[in-house]
This record gives sequence, structure tokens and C-alpha cells, in this order.
Amino acid sequence: MSDEDDDYMSDAILQQCNEKVDKKIKLNPNNITKKYEQEKKRKELKQKNVMKPKKVLEKEKREEMLAKSSLTTDNKGFNLLQKMGFKQGMVLGKHGTGRAEPVPINLKLGRGGLGQEEDKKRKQNEKVARWAELNIKRQKLEKKSQESFVQNLRQKYSNQEGERDLRKSQKVCEQLDSEQGITEPSEVFFWPREFLQRKKTKRKIEDENHEEEEEEEEEEEEEDNLTVNEKLEILTLYLRNKYLYCIWCATSFNDVEDLSSNCPGNTADDHD
Repeated sequence: MSDEDDDYMSDAILQQCNEKVDKKIKLNPNNITKKYEQEKKRKELKQKNVMKPKKVLEKEKREEMLAKSSLTTDNKGFNLLQKMGFKQGMVLGKHGTGRAEPVPINLKLGRGGLGQEEDKKRKQNEKVARWAELNIKRQKLEKKSQESFVQNLRQKYSNQEGERDLRKSQKVCEQLDSEQGITEPSEVFFWPREFLQRKKTKRKIEDENHEEEEEEEEEEEEEDNLTVNEKLEILTLYLRNKYLYCIWCATSFNDVEDLSSNCPGNTADDHD
């Protein structure tokens, strides 16, 4: 062994061993967790000791007091009432019709004048009511528009059905009148328009009588004043009374009794 080497029993060797042990202790996970918890508690304690702002304290105190819905023994007014015989849960008043709870506090946080909040709420309520009224009017208009649209469709369909039945009745009337030797319809709209036009053209060629033409023009003007359904109703009665004929049954009946017994009615709806 050289002189430069230290003795294993020397103080230098013992110091090195102690340093290694200290390092192992410091790296122990249990020691690290314990140290972290101690540091956390120290920070929490420091946070609690920090003085809160005045506004925060006032807000917390206000919310705490407002959260109390009933009187407690800490209230001086409640203690005075108890001395006069008042008990928890009783109502005020001679006849027991008063309040059971204190008058709620209406907290005013804004900087506006007195009554401004109430006026603002009133205007807001009026705005909501006006909007609701306008919404109801809009719904009524939409409903009325839909009903009008449906009614127009029904009327249009009814007119189409009426025109078809009228044309069919005119052809039948012209045929039955011709078989009876009738050369002129009882009403202008009893016969088809094209048949009358042909007849009119033929008459113009044979006889140029202006007075007769003026009379026919007046008859056409009177015809235009009637609706399709009105023309159909008049022509249907003519065919039923004169020829005992129903266009919807498409047959001529033997007599009035046969017509009334076997024909449902004098309209298209009766034959549905």
C-alpha cells in the first residue's frame, strides 16, 4: 500500500460514507411526498392569511345575510318579539293574517336614481307584451291567409266542376229541344255557345236584320251577369221539370214519382 492511499479506517473514508447515506435519504420518495405536502399546507395557510379586498368581504357578507330566509335568535328584533310572546313560525297581526317571514330586501346595486329599475322592468314588460301581441296578430294573418288560399282552391275546383257539368247539360238540352222541334233555346246559356255561334253566322248570311242582332247582344250581356253555378242550377231545373232528365244519373225518368224516388237530388254533391 502506498503512502498516498488513505486508510479505510480514516476519517476521510467515514465522511464519504456519511455523504452517500445522506444522498439516499434525500432521494427517498416518502421524504419527497412529505416535503410536498408540507409545502402545500404552508401555501394554503399563507393564502388564508392574505387580507381580502373590502368589496369582496362586503359581497360575501351580503350574500350570507340574504341567504337567511327567517329570523334567528341572533336578531335583536326577534328577541324583542319573543319577549312579547312571539314564537318561531308564527305570523304577525292580531287576527293571525300578517307576514310569517320578514319583508325581502330589494338590493340596489346600480348608480341610477330611485325608481329607475322599476321603470326599466316596466318598459321591458311592455316590450315583451307588445311583441307577444304582434306575434298573435301575425299568426292570425297567416291562418287567415291559409284559409283564404284553401277557399280559393275549393272555389276554383268547384267552378271547374260546374263548367264541366254546365257544358254537359247544354249539350243534352240542345239535343232534347231539337228532338221536340224547338229551334231556339229558352235561355241563351241553355245551348252550347259554339252551336249558337254557328246558328248566328248562318242567320246573318240568310237574313241581315240588325235589330235581331242587337237583341241577341243584349241577351248575351244578361247571360254574363250569371255565374256558372247559377246557370247550372237554372238549366238543371229546366231539364228535370221539362224532360225529367238528370245529367248526373244520365237518364230520363218515366214520371215525377220515378224521378223523386230514384234520383238522389238536383246537385252534384247529392250524387257523391
